Amino acid sequence: MNKTHIHPWLIGTLLSLSLTLPNTLLAAESEFAQYSPKYKQFEPPAEKIPKYFSMEKNVVNFQGEGKAKFLAIDLKFMSYYPQLVEVEMEHLRPILKNDIDRVLRSQTYTKLNTPDGPDILRQEILTTARAILEKHKLYPDLLQDVYLERFVMQ
Repeated sequence: MNKTHIHPWLIGTLLSLSLTLPNTLLAAESEFAQYSPKYKQFEPPAEKIPKYFSMEKNVVNFQGEGKAKFLAIDLKFMSYYPQLVEVEMEHLRPILKNDIDRVLRSQTYTKLNTPDGPDILRQEILTTARAILEKHKLYPDLLQDVYLERFVMQ
């Protein structure tokens, strides 16, 4: 083999690896969010252990269509960032309560009384909560999910 043909290929390969490998390793090491500096920054937690923010005893009148009058739910929001659920969301509790109650009041019995009804409601609540976080300069995707611990229509 001619050395002149090996070197360009070898140099190109090594250069390509040197440019992509550090980013690949960095992405593999960090499972936590990296986000715009326009949001409040949090240190990634030492361990990926979920933390929860509870909102209990949410009871509203809703559009029960003659079959139910009240909708009662208990919620748990999940994040891997303890600062978000232990401090920031606690400060936002009244706003979260107000806006989530508005979402609950707009629901109908027919919509909720389907196999997917509670999951659709969960997604609406998560979208509402993330919008509140973003409005208050908190990165919305740090809030991973919301779970319904109680779901009663009566």
